[in-house]
Amino acid sequence: MAQSSFPLVRGRTMRVTQLDACGVPITGDESVNVSEGFVSVGLTAEINEAEEIEVKNANGKTCVRDPGCPEFKGYTAEIVFCDVDPCLYAMMTGQSTIANEAGDVVGFKMNTDVNACDKAFALEVWAGVPGVACAGGEGAFGYVLLPFMQAGVVGDFTIENAAVSFTISGAKSKDGNTWDVGPYDVVLGAGSTPAKLAEALEPNDHLAVLYTEVAPPAATDGCVAFPLA
Repeated sequence: MAQSSFPLVRGRTMRVTQLDACGVPITGDESVNVSEGFVSVGLTAEINEAEEIEVKNANGKTCVRDPGCPEFKGYTAEIVFCDVDPCLYAMMTGQSTIANEAGDVVGFKMNTDVNACDKAFALEVWAGVPGVACAGGEGAFGYVLLPFMQAGVVGDFTIENAAVSFTISGAKSKDGNTWDVGPYDVVLGAGSTPAKLAEALEPNDHLAVLYTEVAPPAATDGCVAFPLA
């Protein structure tokens, strides 16, 4: 089996898909958002540190030692945006949007009655892959997938003589995803045509990172219907 390495630079595009409590994409008019208006996506691994066991004998020498094993629990995400995209924030927090008299979405709210544990989304992020020649696809890209994320909250922000950046904090990856090969064409398949993942995700996969020659989707004008046309 051939293997290859690749560098990743600069975030290109993100896609957020609204999920139900079981991790299944929700079919609806405002269930998907593709955006280039983000500054960074930070992932912090949650780990149960190993508990080392060590016993010394009467002479002070170690006679029993077991270093233990760290336990990976998942990732917590912090996503910083440069655009205010109310429906995207609502998808990632479970909060509500605000509409004007014409029914256009013009803002968002944060309400203490909303339980983030009841809301979920999938997060895909594309990055650049410099210096790697593609073989007939649409380019060279890194693809990062977190298939089952519990919603977060709009975190701290400051209004001052500078750009205001909003941050989604506290979103956590979860066990039990049902992404399988996914609903989208993100890799090259037979005949060098875009296709779904060649290998299905396992239910407790929290993260997948891979090289692809399928370009990221174009940014949407706000949130759009799932499945994408």
